[in-house]
Amino acid sequence: MSLNNFSKEDKILIGNILDKYKKYNNTGIDTCSNFLNLEKLKVVTKYLDSNKIKYNIYEPYDFLEKKIIYFGDYLDYVTFYKAKISDKISHSNILGTLFGLGINDDVIGDIIVEDGYFYYTNLTRMNSFLEDNFLKVSNYPIKLEKVDEIILTKEHFKELTILVSSMRLDNVVSKIINKSRRQIDEMIDNKEILLNYEEIKNGNGVLKESDILSIRRNGKYKIVGRDGITKRNNIVLKIVKYV
Repeated sequence: MSLNNFSKEDKILIGNILDKYKKYNNTGIDTCSNFLNLEKLKVVTKYLDSNKIKYNIYEPYDFLEKKIIYFGDYLDYVTFYKAKISDKISHSNILGTLFGLGINDDVIGDIIVEDGYFYYTNLTRMNSFLEDNFLKVSNYPIKLEKVDEIILTKEHFKELTILVSSMRLDNVVSKIINKSRRQIDEMIDNKEILLNYEEIKNGNGVLKESDILSIRRNGKYKIVGRDGITKRNNIVLKIVKYV
């Protein structure tokens, strides 16, 4: 597959990954990408797969969305941290603090907040800077603690069941957020609904198991699958909402 099949932004992203691959291929020195969200990961792997370029993906937990691609062996590219925080501190407060330190979001992985603590991941090469500078969030002092694993004490999603007449995207979204199909069409036109982190042109597509819907101002949902048919031929659909 040629780079000409991709947008300008995607060409830059793929080019950066190819530079790392060429470095590894020429020198044998193991290397990795920065963090990639699922949309960017899909773009990069599509190109690499089509050109039969061998790579590895670091994905230690299913609940972590951001991944890294690496060439060669895994060399502790990612560090996990944990810190105690005030119950008033939110995910956006933490992310805002990191951005305020001049950190780009591609060197920071997922941030998970629960029960007065937060976990987050970063590229290991950022450890010294963050340990010296990431000392408080919203004026609340924090102390970073390196951990070997992330152990969550509760589920970070809510299971839902809805009845739908079909698996069409616009029909399912209409039921999820209780809006008319016309309103859903307007949201699609305004790029407020993403399917698997990509923009869609219309709501005619048929959803399948494991598809992820991102709906602006409403949240993110994953299609679990069908759980039967009612007497009126409606589909009993299981979904989860990320919270």
